[in-house]
Amino acid sequence: MTEETTEGGAPRGGAVQGGSVDLKMAKGAIWMVLARFLDRTIALASTVILARLLVPADFGLVAMATAILAVLELFVSLGFDVALIRNREATREHYDTAWTMNVLLGTGIAIAMLLVAGPVTEFYTEPRLAAVIQVLALGAFVQGFENIGVVSFRKDLRFRQDFNLMFYKKLGTFLIAIPLALILRNYWALVAGTVAARLLNVGLTYLMHSYRPRFSLAARGELFHFGKWLIVGNAVYFAGTRSADFIVGKVSGAHQLGIFNIAYETSNLPTSDLIAPINRAIYPGYAQKAHDLSLLRRSYLEVIGLVALLAIPAGAGIAATAKLIVPLVLGPNWLEAIPVMEVLAVYGVFLALKSNNHYIYLSMGTPRTATILGTVQTSLLVPLAIVGSIYGGAIGTALGYLLAQVLFTPLSVTFLRRALKLPMRELTRVFYRPFVAGGLMYLVVRLLASNWAGGLHSSAALVLPTLACVALGVVLYCTAIYILWRIAGRPDGAERRALAFVEPRLPARIRTVMGSWPMGAKSGDN
Repeated sequence: MTEETTEGGAPRGGAVQGGSVDLKMAKGAIWMVLARFLDRTIALASTVILARLLVPADFGLVAMATAILAVLELFVSLGFDVALIRNREATREHYDTAWTMNVLLGTGIAIAMLLVAGPVTEFYTEPRLAAVIQVLALGAFVQGFENIGVVSFRKDLRFRQDFNLMFYKKLGTFLIAIPLALILRNYWALVAGTVAARLLNVGLTYLMHSYRPRFSLAARGELFHFGKWLIVGNAVYFAGTRSADFIVGKVSGAHQLGIFNIAYETSNLPTSDLIAPINRAIYPGYAQKAHDLSLLRRSYLEVIGLVALLAIPAGAGIAATAKLIVPLVLGPNWLEAIPVMEVLAVYGVFLALKSNNHYIYLSMGTPRTATILGTVQTSLLVPLAIVGSIYGGAIGTALGYLLAQVLFTPLSVTFLRRALKLPMRELTRVFYRPFVAGGLMYLVVRLLASNWAGGLHSSAALVLPTLACVALGVVLYCTAIYILWRIAGRPDGAERRALAFVEPRLPARIRTVMGSWPMGAKSGDN
C-alpha cells in the first residue's frame, strides 16, 4: 500500500506547485465527471429497477424518514473536511480532532433519532415511520467513524483515489439494494440499502487509506471557528433543497412526495448531479488561487463556461423528452411525474449555473456571504413551495421551486460580480451561446417528442423514439453551438476546450469541412 501519511502521522499534504494547479484541476474535473457519470448511471439503473418494484408511497415514506436524519446531521455538520482542505498546514491534531468530533456527533444524531421517532410519526400521522427512523439511526452512528484521512485525496488533488472510493461505494450499494428489493418488495428495501451504504462507505475509507485516527480534541477551537458559518449555511441549504420532504409529505402525503422526489432526482441527473463532480474537483484549486483575484476570476470563467456548456442542453433535453422518458424508464405508475419533471429540469439548470458560486466564497474565506445568500433564497423558496403544495401537490411545489430560483438569480449574480470584480459582459459571453443553442434544441425536440408520445403506449415502442430524440438533440445543440462560436470569432473558452478534445476523434472529412467554414476569424489571431 502506498504510504499516505507524513512522518508526523498526518495524511500526506503540502502546497501544490502553482504551475501544476490548473492541470491537476482539469484532470481532477475529468476524474470527478467520470466518477459522477458512473455513480449516476448506477443510481439511475437502481432507481429504474426500484421504481418498477415499488410504488411512489414507498419512496415517499423513506423520504420522510431520511429528511429527519438530514435535519439532525446538518445541525452538527461543521464542514471539517472543507476546513482541512483549506488549511495547508493541518497537522495530525487537526485530523484527529475532526474524526473525534464526527464520532461524537454521529452518536448524538443516532440518539436524537431514537428520541424523535415518536413525535415525527405523529406529525406525519404515518405509523410506519417510527421503525424506519429507528433503523436509520444505526447508519447515522456508523457514519461518524468514517476515516478522516480520505480528505487528503481531494486536498492533494489525487482525484483518482477519490474516484475509486466513490465508485466502489455506489457499486456496492447497488449490489445490496436490488436483491433486497427483489426479496422484500416494499420500503424496507430502501431503508436497508441506505444503512448498508453507510456501513460500506466507512469500511472502504479504512481499506483505501492507511491513516488511523485517534481520539483527540486538541484542535477543536480552530475547527469550530471555521465551521460556525458552515453549519448555518448547511441548515439554509437543507431548507432550500429538502423542504419539499416536509411540505409535500405533510400537505399532500407520501404518494405526492414520492412523485416529487423521483421527478427531482431523475430530472437533475444530467444537470446539477453532473456538475457536482466538477465543483468537487475545482475547490482545492480555487483555494490555492484565492490570494490572486485575477487568477481566481479567470478560473471561475473557465469552469462556469464548462458548466453552462453541459448543464443547459442536459436540462433542456430532459424537459423536452419527459413525456417519453417517464413511461419508458419509470413505468405507468409514474405518469404524474411528467409535468413535475419538465419543471424541475429547468430548475436544475438554474441550480447548476449557480452551484459553483458557493466554492468561490469558501475559497475566499467568506462563508458568511454564501450563508446570507442561501438564507435569502430559502426565504423565497419555502413559502412559494408551501403555497404550491397546497394548491397543486407535487407540480405546484415544483413551480414554487422554479419561481424562487428565477427571482433569486439576479441577486446571486450581483453578489458574485462584486466578489470577483467581474464585468457583466464577461458572464454574458460565457452564457449566451449555450442558452441560444439549448433553446433551439428544446423547441425542435419537444415538438417531436410530444407528437410521438401521444400515439405510443408500451415501453418497448418508446425506445426508438426516445433514442431518436436524444440523438437529434445532441446533433442540433452541437451544430448550433459550433456555428455560434465561429460567428463570435472562435473565442477562447469552454467551446475551444471541448473542440480540442473532440476534433482529433472526428473523421478527416468532417474536420476538413469544419476548418473550411469562413465564419469569423479566430479571436486573438491578429
